[in-house]
Amino acid sequence: MSHDLSGRLNRYVNDLFAREDDVLRFVRQQTEAQGLPLINLEPNEARLLQLLVMLSGAERVIEIGTLAGYSGIWIARALPPQGALTTIEKSSVHASLARSHFERAGLADKVTVLQGQGLQVLQKLVADAPYDLMFIDADKVSYPNYLEWAAKNLRVGGAVVADNAFWQGNIFNPSTADDHGMADFNQALAEHPQFESTIIAVGDGIALGVKTS
Repeated sequence: MSHDLSGRLNRYVNDLFAREDDVLRFVRQQTEAQGLPLINLEPNEARLLQLLVMLSGAERVIEIGTLAGYSGIWIARALPPQGALTTIEKSSVHASLARSHFERAGLADKVTVLQGQGLQVLQKLVADAPYDLMFIDADKVSYPNYLEWAAKNLRVGGAVVADNAFWQGNIFNPSTADDHGMADFNQALAEHPQFESTIIAVGDGIALGVKTS
């Protein structure tokens, strides 16, 4: 598929199925205005994530990598009234901005933002397991470790979802620690005895695993 056609198809899906409202546009604008990395999900990726949350019937969701709260808003909007999202962000600056965005979206009662290193914060959440779904969009080196946490702390029938599975093609000839982290994650997910899995070719690749045992 040509780059031009891919771009046209993405815009087509965004316009039909993943239109941003004022809150989501504001979050995207503030992400750039505040100097945060421009690594939000694209609307069509976020819409897919939202549908996966709905399809799984998830009520308790863990997100690794909050950034400004863009993907978290899509997730939280998919949760039932009793649902809750716990999202983990390494940067205190990003975490503070995300909290303001969840408040703006009217989701402050559904979302808890925890600031700290992903794996360290996750250890504190084990006592409240099992969870229904885990979304990973954070430091690539730790993706394999996040997968192992998901295997131990998701319910059977729960799902792990991870962004950047294609890692801009760097999974083919990995050279950096991040490259190896993503390649290792994909391999581990494909071979994991507790998950049925695949990669959905949307954006930079959305990996999906359903816990079966």
